Amino acid sequence: MYIKRLPLGDVEANCYVICDEETKVGAVLDVGGFSDVLLNEIKEAGIEELKYILCTHGHFDHIAGVKKFKELYPNAKIVIGEQDVILTEDSDKNVADYFGASFEKFKPDVLVKENDQLEIGSKEFRVLETPGHSLGGVCYICDEEKFVFSGDTLFNLTIGRTDLWGGNLNDLLDSVEKLMLLSDDYTVYTGHNISTTIGSERVRNRYLRKKRIWKILKCRFCWIWIRSDCG
Repeated sequence: MYIKRLPLGDVEANCYVICDEETKVGAVLDVGGFSDVLLNEIKEAGIEELKYILCTHGHFDHIAGVKKFKELYPNAKIVIGEQDVILTEDSDKNVADYFGASFEKFKPDVLVKENDQLEIGSKEFRVLETPGHSLGGVCYICDEEKFVFSGDTLFNLTIGRTDLWGGNLNDLLDSVEKLMLLSDDYTVYTGHNISTTIGSERVRNRYLRKKRIWKILKCRFCWIWIRSDCG
């Protein structure tokens, strides 16, 4: 599978060009801006059929270039999580207004939910609902190739922010735990900065470490309470 990371847009969120090299069917993911760099990369990847415009969530820095891109590739279907549809048309909730960024609303073609399947050429992707950073954030997982596009749910050494509209820390931590069910050798293509692996985050991510420490302390407290109560 051909995967190319392109930081695009006002805050240089990661956009990805994806191509099944066997069938030349491809997709783009999180088009946060529009530039000739993206168009050139699609040609470089050898994509003959652009099937999807995938969105991990609806914040402006990941969707600001979608409308213009769709105009150039009208047959490509825009895909987003069911609960994030409102962010495709509301520049206040998708925080474009807050950051003073330009945004053109658009209408998605496909709304996805947990365990939905998408095919890009010969490769199958499954949808994992990962709310917390936004209401309807999703990850796209290719189990055959062992990688996941995590959007702003999981980053290298950290997790997404939860202070924007629709954010919830407890939901986000639960979503990260769902990702931890993947094996250590899965590559994580993140929404910002460099990629990582599930194994690396399991050991090094400070939020996951804090959660493990809390579980240990909670277990020890329960053990102390049981002993004192019995004795």
